[in-house]
Amino acid sequence: MNIDHYQEYREFEEKGLKKPASKALRNFISSFENEIEKEEWVWEYLPTLQTNRHSRIRHEIFHELVYPILKAGYENNHFASTLWLGKLVQNIYQTQQLHEELNWISELNLYSKSYEIDPSNDEARLLLLKILVSWLEYSGHEWPSGILYGNDGATIEQCEEIGAEVERVLKLDKEHAHSEFIEQYVKKLSEYRSRLNK
Repeated sequence: MNIDHYQEYREFEEKGLKKPASKALRNFISSFENEIEKEEWVWEYLPTLQTNRHSRIRHEIFHELVYPILKAGYENNHFASTLWLGKLVQNIYQTQQLHEELNWISELNLYSKSYEIDPSNDEARLLLLKILVSWLEYSGHEWPSGILYGNDGATIEQCEEIGAEVERVLKLDKEHAHSEFIEQYVKKLSEYRSRLNK
């Protein structure tokens, strides 16, 4: 691996020189001699990676270097690989073929799996908590007209599912940062359920 090509790529990119940046990046990717080298670079690179405003990294880096390493780890229930796939899920969503390869996995699935693999990891717990709270906020954003599940009003069965996610939030929220929100949400959910049962 020739790291100089990567430095060149970064310099060209910072100057907004797209063609030379792409060429330097191609040279960098071609300079890897084996999978071990790729794996070592990926794990060194991930903590310092640059994402764009859509939370994506450069597609060549993702497709040719990062994704194969993370996918292999994910398939072996490797914690860090699964968590990083969650953080880079926008790169997966952008490419139908990759998304299909991973059985249309979602950010929520990836953070849930990370937390299952290592429940003691605070980063995984907080990322899972954040996405569950966002999901609940979305489901309640049309209140008082109702509680949503996807884009439609939740059914009684779906209310059960939502209730289970509320329990999960309470368990994950060790800092009690969302207690007030959950308290309000539980009232709305209860009122909505009684409307459905009438």
